[in-house]
Amino acid sequence: MKIARIFAGLFAAAGLVLMLGTVGLCLANLNAPVKVDQIPEGAVQRSQELMDAVSAGDYQSVSAQIYGQPDLGFSGSLEDAVSDRFWQVYLDSLSYEFLGDCYVSDAGFARQVRLTALDLPAMVLDMQQRCHDLLQQRVEAATEMEELYDEENNFRQDLIDQVMNQAVEEALQQEHKTVSYDVVLDLVLRDGQWWAVPNQALLAALSGGIG
Repeated sequence: MKIARIFAGLFAAAGLVLMLGTVGLCLANLNAPVKVDQIPEGAVQRSQELMDAVSAGDYQSVSAQIYGQPDLGFSGSLEDAVSDRFWQVYLDSLSYEFLGDCYVSDAGFARQVRLTALDLPAMVLDMQQRCHDLLQQRVEAATEMEELYDEENNFRQDLIDQVMNQAVEEALQQEHKTVSYDVVLDLVLRDGQWWAVPNQALLAALSGGIG
């Protein structure tokens, strides 16, 4: 049995980036720069509502506010229990702060924001290392082959489950570092409604930096 299969579900969140990438938005195709004397309240409100939805982990609301309304591929809980635990911890850690007011940009308007969250990839790597170390300890402590392997010479499923659960609990109990994503939110007015146009920095934050 390949140990790597145990962790395959942990990277399900990376699909968010791929799905967002299919939106195919191109700022070059948007209207000419907007010149105004006053920042529209709608643009300010859209930036606020979008970031509130992101920090709340409400990806359905996030999708509804992005131009083209892409399917982010995430709603509710992930099917894999381990992946879901890490993902929910990540979502709960999300916070943001605006680094200034809205301003005129080539696309329309923009606003700088800093998103901060737990370092999800580092947490996953920590869990993987703990799982490896714990399994190694069980192997070294075993006195009978039957304690480790099943009839097909694979690691016993109950052993894998025990090691995985312990590794997950230990990893989640650690105080992990945070990472920040500095994002420029592009805001455009289309059909009487304000929309946010995603970029790579925003996509990285939405996917937890996995991808």
